[in-house]
Amino acid sequence: MRSSLTLSKLIIFIILLTWININAVAQQDAATETKDDAAQISEDSIKSEGAQNTPPEDTPTLPLISLSQQHKDDLTHYLPTKNVKPLLAGTDDYITLITENTSVNSKGVAILLPDWQQGATNPKAINFLRNQLPQHGWTTISIQPTDKPENYPSSAIKVDVQQEENQTIINDYKIKLATMINAVLSMAKDYPGIVMIIAQGNHGAILVDLLSQSGEQPNISQVPNALILLSSYVLTNEKLIDKANTDFAKKLAASEYPVLDLYLKKDNHFALYKAKERLLLSKQEMKVYYRQRQLNNSAMGYYPETELLTQVNSWLKSIGW
Repeated sequence: MRSSLTLSKLIIFIILLTWININAVAQQDAATETKDDAAQISEDSIKSEGAQNTPPEDTPTLPLISLSQQHKDDLTHYLPTKNVKPLLAGTDDYITLITENTSVNSKGVAILLPDWQQGATNPKAINFLRNQLPQHGWTTISIQPTDKPENYPSSAIKVDVQQEENQTIINDYKIKLATMINAVLSMAKDYPGIVMIIAQGNHGAILVDLLSQSGEQPNISQVPNALILLSSYVLTNEKLIDKANTDFAKKLAASEYPVLDLYLKKDNHFALYKAKERLLLSKQEMKVYYRQRQLNNSAMGYYPETELLTQVNSWLKSIGW
């Protein structure tokens, strides 16, 4: 009798356990189906949303705006209209910023030429001089230059090909730069006094090259009364850069106009590397009115404002201006 009861209980227990397992499997299958359905819905939603956000194939793409054009737009938008004057040089349009002399004594015009990829209000030195020199008798004309030429320096593998391609690109750029400088020099005639040019970086070296081409084309029609160089050097390929900067130093030493050659303690490598050579060659050529000074700076490439103005004013006084 007891054996029968025990067997009955065992059968009931097995049936109960089987029912529990079947129920658990059913619930798990239902949960899996729910997840799969949710994943499918999510995937379909993503595809649908992506299809909606994908622009039609015929949608036009906006053209990239050059850096120089961005600078022009900023100048015309943010600065007072009376200070912004467009300039047509050949077929190219430029923007100039004119700040007239506010001193009793008018000394002349200071033309400010920033380096490639820099703005006419470049905070490293140009904008400070643009605002400060008028208080010391100078009318300033700050130029917004064009971008650095495309594909310069050359990416060719052979050095002779690099040199040939670089020469072609730079010759074309020098024509535009000379045309622009001549147009600014004509603009400067509207103001009394002498004319000096303050050029930054690679533009300083190109200007020296243009001024050395007497009788050749392209050239600058009027030699400035003075030239101030800010961290100037020649940009080119690695295997050509040493000779190119030595040639720049030789042309600078052979020039007849007064030159103030300024560079920084924390400066471009080649502006520092060739500074001693520029000074040495100028001494050998016994160049008159050549002064070179290194200025101490805390931020890379930024000129200390007070010291910069002091150096400019003291040098101008030393040559009678």
